This record gives sequence, C-alpha cells and structure tokens, in this order.
Amino acid sequence: MIRRFAPLIWMFVIVVSAFLLYRVKYEVRAIKSQIADAQQKLEEEKQAAHVVAAEWAYLNRPERLQALADKYLSSAALTVDQVAEIEAIPFPQKMEASLDVPSDIKPVSAAVTPEAGDVE
Repeated sequence: MIRRFAPLIWMFVIVVSAFLLYRVKYEVRAIKSQIADAQQKLEEEKQAAHVVAAEWAYLNRPERLQALADKYLSSAALTVDQVAEIEAIPFPQKMEASLDVPSDIKPVSAAVTPEAGDVE
C-alpha cells in the first residue's frame, strides 16, 4: 500500500520543495535589494561627510579667520607686560557666614501677638 502512495508523496515533496525554493529565492532578492539601497545611502552619506569636511577646511583658513578677527574683534596684540602669575590676580577673600543676629533685627515671630494673630 505504501508503494501505491509513494509517487504521490514524492510529487508532494517536490512541489513543496519547489515552492519553498521559489519563496527563498525572492526573499534573497529582496534582501539583496535592501543591501544595495543601504550601500548607496552609505556612499551618499560618506560623500556628504567629505563635502562638510571640505567646507570646514575652507571656512577655517587662517587668512580668512585673521580677516574676520580684525574686522569683528577689537583686540590688540598681547604684550609681555600683560602676562602675570595667577597669584597676582586679586580674587575676593572668602567670607564666612555668621550666626550672630544684630540687635536691631527682630524675628518675625516677635511681631505677632498670640491672642489676636495680628501683626504689630
């Protein structure tokens, strides 16, 4: 009885295998297409990064920066007399907080009468 159904089983296996092979083939094509798109986008981004680097180098030319500094900054050349040690800078002295209350300052609680709750 198995010999009678063997050709049908083999035909079913061949048809299923062909269908799965067809499906895998188109999945591989889709993945290859995605990879090609990603590579193209990567190349475009690399090209854009090169353009940005070239623009940065062009904008940071020393002669251009010097011309902009001369135009917009009002600074003179640094002289030896302007250089000093850090100890020569007069920083403010440290102040410590005191808990002593001066006699002319009264706390707010002293101005409130306990029976009426009014402020004097």
